Amino acid sequence: MEKNVVFIPAKRELVEKRVAIYCRVSTSEVAQLKSLATQISGLVTEISQRGNWRLVEAYIDVASAKEHSPRIEFERMVKDCEAKKVDIVITKSMSRFGRDTIDALAAVRKMKAGGCRIIIEKEGIDTAELESELKISLYESLAQSENESNALNIRQGLSYKARRGTSGLYTRACYGYRKTVM
Repeated sequence: MEKNVVFIPAKRELVEKRVAIYCRVSTSEVAQLKSLATQISGLVTEISQRGNWRLVEAYIDVASAKEHSPRIEFERMVKDCEAKKVDIVITKSMSRFGRDTIDALAAVRKMKAGGCRIIIEKEGIDTAELESELKISLYESLAQSENESNALNIRQGLSYKARRGTSGLYTRACYGYRKTVM
């Protein structure tokens, strides 16, 4: 007695991933808003090229990276990841994501605890990889150092112009007062 066995291969079902993007610019100036549009467009294009990724949310902050300026959308993103509403978050670069190393790592750990994977395009960071926290620490430290250096250069430049008397800050009209020469 011969048995007829028909092999039926298992279907590979694509598990759809809920993907969000995070974008940030420092000001609402025209050049910054163009940068924001470019960030959004690039990240949405990346998502559309993946068959099983579906864009579920866009978190967008127009806020400074300074310590006390609110990043409402960033905070909402972290909470959504903790609540398991998002599987993957993509952002353009480390400088757009974190303010400093401690802040960035704390957010990444909270998001990962909710099962969320974070991809940072420019630096090639993917929290699915083991060494991702080390990379985040290194890149965030570099970004933080660069920001501090830029701030110092700006302060020194303003101070230098003030000492030389070439600062535009002192040539503006001062309404409500009279300028007297002594």
